[in-house]
Amino acid sequence: MGRARRSASDPPSALLIGPYDPHCGEFTFLAPPLGVWRLAGVLEAAGIETKVFDPNCCREPPQRALERELLSGAWDIVGVSTTGMTLRFDLELAHIVRRVTPEAFIVGGGMEATFRPELMFELGPFDLIVLGEGERPLLDLVARRRAGLPLGGIAGTAERNKEGQIIRIPQRALSRDELRDAIYSTPYDKMPYSAYWERLESAYRIGALPSKAAREAHLAEIRSVRLITLNYCPMGCTFCSSTNFLHEAQGSVASLARLEADECLTMIERIVAAHPRVRTIIFQDDIFVFTRDRRILPLCDGIIEAKRSGRIPPHLQFISTNRIDAMTAPRLTAMKRAGFRVLGFGIENFSPGVLGEFNKAQIHRHIEPVLSTALASGVTPFLDLILSSPHATLEDVCQTLREAYRWLRQGCEIGMYPYVIPFSGSALARDPNLLPHTHYARRHVAGTGIFWQQPVKILPIDPAVSDAILRMERSFEAMLGPLEQQVAHLPSRLRSLLWILSSLPIMAERGQYIADENEVLAQLYARLPAPHPEAAPIAAASA
Repeated sequence: MGRARRSASDPPSALLIGPYDPHCGEFTFLAPPLGVWRLAGVLEAAGIETKVFDPNCCREPPQRALERELLSGAWDIVGVSTTGMTLRFDLELAHIVRRVTPEAFIVGGGMEATFRPELMFELGPFDLIVLGEGERPLLDLVARRRAGLPLGGIAGTAERNKEGQIIRIPQRALSRDELRDAIYSTPYDKMPYSAYWERLESAYRIGALPSKAAREAHLAEIRSVRLITLNYCPMGCTFCSSTNFLHEAQGSVASLARLEADECLTMIERIVAAHPRVRTIIFQDDIFVFTRDRRILPLCDGIIEAKRSGRIPPHLQFISTNRIDAMTAPRLTAMKRAGFRVLGFGIENFSPGVLGEFNKAQIHRHIEPVLSTALASGVTPFLDLILSSPHATLEDVCQTLREAYRWLRQGCEIGMYPYVIPFSGSALARDPNLLPHTHYARRHVAGTGIFWQQPVKILPIDPAVSDAILRMERSFEAMLGPLEQQVAHLPSRLRSLLWILSSLPIMAERGQYIADENEVLAQLYARLPAPHPEAAPIAAASA
């Protein structure tokens, strides 16, 4: 049982639990949960004692650490953040909260909770679900709970009435000024970035790297801090749910809001002050530079001046994700001068047909010139790719594999997924015509008798393409296992080479040449952060 409830005169308190990824970054960024910490900062600023429990950064099993945390205090509310990919693990923690502290008022939030509150009530021990941004609902909830007022009817929540019906109460998205104030409240000085850096440095075996240049390159990648300056992506890609997150909570189209250039600089300086060892700031926005963007050039000028005046270190670098059709030569030059070393592009696919299916047909003509210009300017493009779509042909898949390998050899970094993941709230996940091609996995919430069927992949409608993708997935997993035993951390760039390697014999059977196997293996070994394993086991697994 938890500690006895404190008196009404005690300050209100909240325990916020981040998403739980026991696979160490497979489903989430290996970094402190930024949205949860922002909420904590807003609650603290309102005089609410708040603590963040990060299950991915524990020195003991997270379940045991959570029990210890729950028993250490009497919390007015316990918030559990959820994502689709980590849901079964998030629910496990929620049930631990209910078991250890039966009197706790448990609130679920996050992407999955917003789109599927009915599932949260069915599978979890939640008293209330937050829809969309949590700042206003949690402030209102804590105030009411401490005052002994009814907890129903809070804007931005879903509740279950006595008849078991789910009642959704929408809320408007944070205004631009409210978003700025929330971001400003993020307590970067309390966020355990150093603990994450130590884990990653151990995983990359930094001390064993043969040269100072290699060590410095990996440290620049590892010692990063994340910053969000935008409330949501408006692009409407059919595979994506984040574009609909605030719309779902508001019940209508939410207005865009983001920080101005000077406000971004304010946050950069705060991050450097809180974490002096930081090498890279990653702008976590789904889109950092828009086509009609008045912020990026003044921001680059401001960063250069801040470095010149000593307000931020000259070695500080930046990473952002951007619309590829928003990149111009002057913007790329300015970003390079300011220290942007990697620019992410959600290209998704190299086939015009698949891009049309993803609602991204307009970007196709920009891919070749922008990637070429970026590489020529000394900026590394990072490409996010989905190999197949529901209506993809075998040639679509092969085209993307070939182009991915071509750009990888030219210097691009690549993250690759074999098929569309049916994220709750995305257009493709909601398409009833794709239900026959949606595959499910039986999920279990550890420590309970709760099971459910969760959609995990949308396969191509064409049986031949679907078969090829599934065979590639099996081959990829067979190769991944031995490598993971030899290398503590396999970043997406290595996994992408494994996907390409896995495709070679399968596509060759269908008369499609992708790349030379020995050459792909050489590319893989050159990037491994450990002594090279023997080639034979990997090559055999791809046969």
